[in-house]
Amino acid sequence: MKSLLWIGAGDLAQKSVSQLNADWKTTALRRHSAAQGFQQSLLADVTQADSLRVLNAPYTHLVYSPTPAHRTEQSYTAIYQQGLENLLQHINLNTLTRFIFISSTAVYGADAVPQDEYSMLRPAAFNGESLLKAEQWLQQELGDKLCVVRFSGIYGPGRYRIFERLRQQQLRINPAMDNYANRIHSEDAARVCSHLLTLDTPLPCYVATDSTPLPARQLYSHIAKHIQAPMPILDPSIPYQSKHFSNQRLLNSGFLFHYPNTLEGYTTLLASLSPDA
Repeated sequence: MKSLLWIGAGDLAQKSVSQLNADWKTTALRRHSAAQGFQQSLLADVTQADSLRVLNAPYTHLVYSPTPAHRTEQSYTAIYQQGLENLLQHINLNTLTRFIFISSTAVYGADAVPQDEYSMLRPAAFNGESLLKAEQWLQQELGDKLCVVRFSGIYGPGRYRIFERLRQQQLRINPAMDNYANRIHSEDAARVCSHLLTLDTPLPCYVATDSTPLPARQLYSHIAKHIQAPMPILDPSIPYQSKHFSNQRLLNSGFLFHYPNTLEGYTTLLASLSPDA
């Protein structure tokens, strides 16, 4: 029997555990309410060491995906430094065989060429810096038990912020130097997690993004047309800060996307929405 502990078990976790078979015993740890789809739910906060005393069972697999309370450096440090230190002091590392750390392509800097797991890591903001420091610290502590997943922008049901920003004309693009958009559907993001939990020998790191990075203007135009919103404002002062990611390592692992094409994925999502979504 494999035993999974998922820290920060939100929508991604609940979709992912539904794909695991009966050989798994699943436990969710959340700050507030119980998680759907897990056999057991624990209430605790990784930033509060005393609350983690509820972790009194051994686990073979762990996924770490809590969300910082605020988009501030302090909140990121609390989750990705103090939270991880607290957690590793309260779990049995001898029984643990795999620790999946949910990271982000924010650990990369802008580059005109496609980037992958071998590319230089140059985070441009505090969020990417916090994630990178966490990756490096976990590598020192866990060695080959660690598997890092760097997700690009996740879209899907319930993730409609881009629609509202288009409607309110809050998006701007440079007409001469179009930055790329990299996306992955939330269903595929969940399937990536279950795939790497069950893969016999995963590699230490994967970039998780779909197969069609595309110019942001093309994506915004596609969405704006469907929701009858204005196009983003053209602003030549917007700097070129494009990122363009390759998912070849993930594909080589045997993973198959349900939504490999960003525009087709958004078309399916938009068709499922009510007119006022």
